[in-house]
Amino acid sequence: MNKKSGFTLAEVLVTLMIIGVIAAMTIPSLMQNTAQQEFKAAYKKAISMLNQAVTLNYALDGEDATVFSGANFVHLLTKRLNVMSSGSDYVYTADGMYVKVLTDVGVTGVPALGACTTDGEGATTPCAAVQLDVNGLKGPNKVTTATNAVYDNFTAVIYPQRALPAGQVMSDVLYSK
Repeated sequence: MNKKSGFTLAEVLVTLMIIGVIAAMTIPSLMQNTAQQEFKAAYKKAISMLNQAVTLNYALDGEDATVFSGANFVHLLTKRLNVMSSGSDYVYTADGMYVKVLTDVGVTGVPALGACTTDGEGATTPCAAVQLDVNGLKGPNKVTTATNAVYDNFTAVIYPQRALPAGQVMSDVLYSK
C-alpha cells in the first residue's frame, strides 16, 4: 500500500488554535508597552520644549521664569511656542500637546509654589507647575502615578531657568530606560 506522509486536518487546526491562544495572551501587553514608550518619548519631548521656551525667552528678552510665575506662565509659553490656541491657564501647541498651568498645586510630587528666585541651579521653589497632556485631548487622559503605569498626563515644575519633572515618579519615568 502506498501511504502519503503529512498532517491531518485536526493536527493543523489544533496547532492554529494554540498559536491563536498565545497571540491573544501576548498582543495586549505588547500594545500597552508600545503605548507607554510613546508616552515616555512624548514626555521627554515636552520637557525639552519647556526648557527651550524658558531658555529662549531668557536669551532673547533677558527674562527668566520669575517674571512669569504662577498662572502668568501661559504668557511665556504663548510667546515662545508654536501655539494653536490658548486660554487663561492653558496652551495647545501645534504638535498636539496640551499644557495646563496648575494654580491649585495639590498634585502629588509638586512642591508648593512661592516666590522663586534667580539663584540659577540652586533654586528650590518653582515659579510654576504645569500638567502636560502629551497627546492632546485624546484618551486615556489619565495622570501617570507609577513607573509601571505610564499614561498620557504628566506634571512638570518650572524653575527660573529650567523645567524639570515634578516628583520622584515623574523623574523615574523620564530618566528610566
